[in-house]
Amino acid sequence: MTRWDDLPDVRSPVGRTFDDIMEEGAQRQDLPGYEPIYRDFVDYILRCTHRIWEEKNIGLCRTHYGADCVMHTLAGPASGIEIVVQGTIGALSMSSDRQVIGEDVIWSDEGNGELYSSHRIVSTSTHFGEDLTLGSATRREAGAMTIADCLCKENKIIEEWLVRDNLRAVWQVGLDPWEVARSQAKTDLEGEQDRHSWRTEKITQVRKGESVPIQDNHPAELPANMLSLALTEDLYGDAAKALSPAAEVRWPVNRHGYGRGYWVGCMTQLRGALHQPSFTLDHVAARPLPGGDISVALRWSLAGVHNGKGVWGDPSGKDLLVMAVSHYRLREGKVMEDITVFDELAILRQIEGGLGA
Repeated sequence: MTRWDDLPDVRSPVGRTFDDIMEEGAQRQDLPGYEPIYRDFVDYILRCTHRIWEEKNIGLCRTHYGADCVMHTLAGPASGIEIVVQGTIGALSMSSDRQVIGEDVIWSDEGNGELYSSHRIVSTSTHFGEDLTLGSATRREAGAMTIADCLCKENKIIEEWLVRDNLRAVWQVGLDPWEVARSQAKTDLEGEQDRHSWRTEKITQVRKGESVPIQDNHPAELPANMLSLALTEDLYGDAAKALSPAAEVRWPVNRHGYGRGYWVGCMTQLRGALHQPSFTLDHVAARPLPGGDISVALRWSLAGVHNGKGVWGDPSGKDLLVMAVSHYRLREGKVMEDITVFDELAILRQIEGGLGA
């Protein structure tokens, strides 16, 4: 297995030009079973995304996703390659001018030929067509940040965890988030309710508090401990010591600020709404960046009871589930940047009784 700091020639897109990222050439990493066009695993993630979304070769999904691939989102899991194909066609027909800009790819070697990527994307688009979330066309811009975590083997994505700031897109086109959440919840209450059992099962798993292990001296130890101190012990001041005093914080729906106090504010918004919290760390990865910085990706889950009045309105008493991915930039033992993404619209949807809540 490859260590987190092996293969320094397999570079993040951070600080690189588009021409440099898309340059073709010899392979920089052994990739058994992958198409020869891909120079390394980061190149695979960035280039196949470009081919599918920017060059509009949507049919490539059939050669880049496994036939039984599973897509996990906070709106529920979906499986099968044709769901991926149709979802991509639908997204592009709704926003034909969509641009998908890769900010970072943080990856890990999982062994047995499996590689795992955490791909942070900023998308820009115009709401030109009918959409399940945004409704009828508004002709307004509706960009959002997404992080896609993908488990890959031999040129195919075999499992994906997708988090997107959908609430930001709802606000950008001028809709009322609570009305959208209520409409989605109404649909969730129709038909067989067994289809929502995944959420209850995941909450039960999170309640057990079984996190993935982190190797000794792995860079993920620092931010993982920071999250744990805040979310499981309410030691926000101690947790924030891991951050640089000038750290940049970017969270969903335009939460963008600097410093330890701002980060604590983001954390306490979650904790204030959710009582009896349980937290699990579901995956970790890290990669070196130019100049000695380190990128770290943590995928994590949070479950709790909505018994606090705050960012999500009056307490509903419902068990809520949060699925999040955080990207951190570390320098000399401090967190310089925290970029966290989760689907806050799906949380409102649970409060309104959707997804089996």
